[in-house]
Amino acid sequence: MKKIFLILLALIPFWGIAQNINDVYNIASTYYQGTAKSAAMGNAMGAVGQDFSSLSINPAGLGLYRKPTIEFTPSIKTSYAKTDYYGNTTTNSQATMAVNSFGIVGINNSGENVINWAFGMNRTNDFSNAIFVNGINPHHSLIDAYFQEIIANDIYNEEQLYEYSPSYIYPIWETYLFDFNNDGSLTAYVPEGGLLQSKGTNTRGGINEWTISTSINFSDKVYLGASINMPSVNYRKLTEYAEDFKIDNEYYSWAQYESLTTTGWGLNGKIGIIAYPCQWLRVGATFHTPTVYNLSDRWRTETYSWVTQYNIPTSYFNYSMKTPWKLGGSAAFIFGNFGMITADVEYIDYSSIRLSAYNYDYSSYNDMVQSTLKPSMNLRLGTEWRYQSMCFRGGYSFYGSPYGIKLNDGYYNYNNRNALSCGIGYTQHMFTIDLAYVYTLQKSSYNLYSQYTSYYDMLEEQNVVYERSNFHSMIVSLKMKL
Repeated sequence: MKKIFLILLALIPFWGIAQNINDVYNIASTYYQGTAKSAAMGNAMGAVGQDFSSLSINPAGLGLYRKPTIEFTPSIKTSYAKTDYYGNTTTNSQATMAVNSFGIVGINNSGENVINWAFGMNRTNDFSNAIFVNGINPHHSLIDAYFQEIIANDIYNEEQLYEYSPSYIYPIWETYLFDFNNDGSLTAYVPEGGLLQSKGTNTRGGINEWTISTSINFSDKVYLGASINMPSVNYRKLTEYAEDFKIDNEYYSWAQYESLTTTGWGLNGKIGIIAYPCQWLRVGATFHTPTVYNLSDRWRTETYSWVTQYNIPTSYFNYSMKTPWKLGGSAAFIFGNFGMITADVEYIDYSSIRLSAYNYDYSSYNDMVQSTLKPSMNLRLGTEWRYQSMCFRGGYSFYGSPYGIKLNDGYYNYNNRNALSCGIGYTQHMFTIDLAYVYTLQKSSYNLYSQYTSYYDMLEEQNVVYERSNFHSMIVSLKMKL
C-alpha cells in the first residue's frame, strides 16, 4: 500500500458512521481563538496569566489577577481557500462572526494567600471555512473508484450493494448511473474521462469551553491553578460533489449532497503551576486531562442524476469520544515593567483518540485511528512591550500535523497550521481595550474521492487536490476592572 494511503485514508467515511477521521480530529484538536491580547501574542500565555484566555491554557494564570475583572471578546474571521485540480485554480471565501471569550474574575483576600476564582467561556476551536474544487478529469469518474470497491468486496447485485453502502454507492445505482449485468459485471452510464468535476465543502461552528477555575497565589512566587471545563461542540458540514459531461453533443450531470451536524458536550479538567525562579523569569507547566464527549450526529445524503433523484432519510447517531491528554510547558522572560518574551510548547498524541457507542463496535475504527494518527507538538511564541498606557504585541504559533512528518513525494502535511499575529492595547484607569490581527496559513493535498472511498488508489491516475487556506481574524477585547 502506498505511503500516501494512510494520510488520505483519514478522510474515508465508515459505513453507518457519519463522522470520518478528519471530522473527529477537528473536534479533538485545539486552535485557541483567544482574547485580543492572547491572540496578538500567539496565544503563548502559559506563563503569562492575568488574561481570561490563559485559563484554557494554564489555569494557574488566574492567580496573577490583582483586581476583580470582567472581559468580553468578539471577533470577525474571513477565510480564503485556493485549490488547484488538474491545473485549474479556484478560490472561495466566507466571513463569520463569533465570541472568542467572556468571563468574570473574582478575588478573595481574606486569608494569608490570595485565592482567585473565575467563570466564563473560551472558544478553543473554530471550524469556519469554505472550499471549492473544480477541474476537468481526463481519466476517470468517482463511479470508477466505486467500481473498484464493488469488485474488491465481491458485490454482484443491488441487494448486496444496499447492505454494504446504503448512503453513498447504492443511491448511485438507484439514480441509474450504473447497473449490474447478468454475469455480475458492471456498466456505467458516465464516461471514464473528460468530466468536469466539482466539489464544494462548507464548514461552520466551533467549540466553546465553559470553565470554572480557581487559583492560589503563594506570596507572588508560586501560583497553583485548577479548572473544571465543559466544552460545547457545534460542527456543521455541507458537501456537494458533481460531475458534468457531454455525450453526442448532449449535456448531462449528476450530483451528491451530504449534510452533517455534530453537537454535544464534554468534560475535562486542567491543572497548572506558574513560578518565579528569579526576577526576570517566569515558568509554567500544565496538564489537561482527556475530554470525554457525548456527541450526536445528524446526517443525510441526496443523490441526483439527469433521470431521477434518491434521498436518504435523516439519520441520527449517538456516541462518545475520548480526546488525547495534553502536556504543556511555558516560559516568560521579563524585562522589568517594559516588556516580555514568551514561549509555550504542547505535546498531544492524537493516536489515543477513541470512539465508543452502546450499539456499534468501534474496535476496527479505533485501531485504524491508532495506526493513522501520530503524536504532535504545538509551539507558540509571543512578545509584549509597553510605552506609557500603550502595549504593542506580536506572536507566532505552529500547530503540528496529526498525521506525522512531511511525506517524501511532495504532499503537504494535512492540518499543519502557521499563524502570525500582532496587536495593540490601551489602558485608561480601570478600562482596557485590546485589538489584534491574526493571519493563519494551512496547506494540504488529498485525493478528490477520499471523502467517499479508499479505492481510488487502485486507479492508474491519482486526482490530487492541492489546497491552500488563509484565515484573517480581527479581534477586539474589552476589559474592566471592578
